[in-house]
Amino acid sequence: MFRSRLALKITILIVAVLIVGFGASTIVTIQRESAALVEQNKQGVRRLTQTVVASIEAAMLQERPDVIRSLLEEQRGLRAQLSEDAAPLEALMIYRRNGVEAFTDLATAREVARTAGLSDEVMKNISKMQRAPGTAMAGPLFARAVETLKTQESLEVENGVSLFTLHHPILNKEKCQGCHGTDHKVRAVVRVATSMEPVFGEVRRLRNRQILIAALTILAAAAVLTIAMRSIIVRPIVALSAVARRVGDGDFEARASAGAHDEIGELGGAFNDMTSRLDQAYTELATKNKELETALQSLQESRQRLELLEQLKGELSKFVPDAVKKLLEQNPNATELVKKTVEVSVVFLDIAGYTKLSEQLEARKLNQLVQTYFSTFLEIIQNQHGDVNETAGDGLMVIFQSDRSATDHALNATRAAFAIHQRTASLNEEYGGIFPPIQLHTGINTGEALVGATKLGTGAGQRWTFTATGPTTNVAARFAGSAQGGEIVVGPTTAERIRAYFVLESLGEKTFKNVSQPIHVYRVIPPGIYEKIV
Repeated sequence: MFRSRLALKITILIVAVLIVGFGASTIVTIQRESAALVEQNKQGVRRLTQTVVASIEAAMLQERPDVIRSLLEEQRGLRAQLSEDAAPLEALMIYRRNGVEAFTDLATAREVARTAGLSDEVMKNISKMQRAPGTAMAGPLFARAVETLKTQESLEVENGVSLFTLHHPILNKEKCQGCHGTDHKVRAVVRVATSMEPVFGEVRRLRNRQILIAALTILAAAAVLTIAMRSIIVRPIVALSAVARRVGDGDFEARASAGAHDEIGELGGAFNDMTSRLDQAYTELATKNKELETALQSLQESRQRLELLEQLKGELSKFVPDAVKKLLEQNPNATELVKKTVEVSVVFLDIAGYTKLSEQLEARKLNQLVQTYFSTFLEIIQNQHGDVNETAGDGLMVIFQSDRSATDHALNATRAAFAIHQRTASLNEEYGGIFPPIQLHTGINTGEALVGATKLGTGAGQRWTFTATGPTTNVAARFAGSAQGGEIVVGPTTAERIRAYFVLESLGEKTFKNVSQPIHVYRVIPPGIYEKIV
């Protein structure tokens, strides 16, 4: 089976290479011979056309149009071959420049007789051959011949016969203008058409001969090379395959023939070396198997513990802010969690009238309302690169930071606040009849805060929290407390950062609890509402 498959592949490869090589050579040879035969036929037709035109011009200069008429009638009647190697003549026609067949009526003869004079004998001979003109010529080749004064050639098919057609213009030379006038450059167009079927038949015969020669050559070469390949390559490989099967069955004493001084011999030597190494490795492998079984059992136990830890990690990560996750991923030692003073924008928001709402709704339904609304807020906060620092019943505290620009975190905080208010309005419509509509108090303050981890130690252990502390955070909470339902109140630093992007309404200076100095606050105007621009 192995031998037949390999021999077949080698034979197919050899035949394919020979087909490509001989095929390309045969195609080139056929194309060249075909082109030469076709061009030889065309040259014969061109010479015929030039001879006919020369005869016509000579006869016309001698004022003998009757001779030309006789020549055309003889050619149309004979339909004979030009020579043994030339294609038969299919058509020889002469047309006036207007497309009407020439030498059929007396129109031109009378005009010439009037301007230059023709003998009575010539007119008598012409009158005998007078007949009705054939179909007028109006093809594109005829038109181009008249227009360009150059011979036009084409290969075309007419009534299932391939024709080589020439349209040769007869110029109105100066010596002809005495009879034919000077108002035109072309006196007539000679159309010669010869059949290409004999030529194409010869081309097919040559092609078939070349293909037969190439096929016989390929078969002979393939047979010789295949026999040689079987002896040189296939048989040694079959023997090596038999040795390999013995080694596969566990007989490490088996050896391949390595006496040949070629690549096959090198392969046999390398195979024998491999067999010796396998014998040694097999002995060592048996010793290692027991060690591996013990190690595998230990790994399985470790894997179970690792899966448990990964599951626990996934659950705990839900309670860790994104900023902390990023810091821990960058540095597992968490040295970056030490508190640092950085500039942030803090957003505080809570539900307006929450106390009254808690009296109207059951605790479970109130919790469901808060969970439904606040869950959708988290996606908005994450999209604007914020971290939820803490939740307290009806409120959220969100920290926005930015390493790129001092303006970025203020803009992100404001955009998040607007998006949350818009989402609240949508949810009010969506859950109308299920939950009462709610409004949010929102405050935004920008400034420095101490941001990082806070460690809380007790006798029972330690707990870490990640938060931002300082006046900036406290004042943001005061802003939210001063906001009316649906308002977003910002401090002066935030207003300065977002002034170019949002419309602000000044609310003047206000005094806040536990804040020593009054603070100028602003209300962010929703898009489309412009009451007062500061």
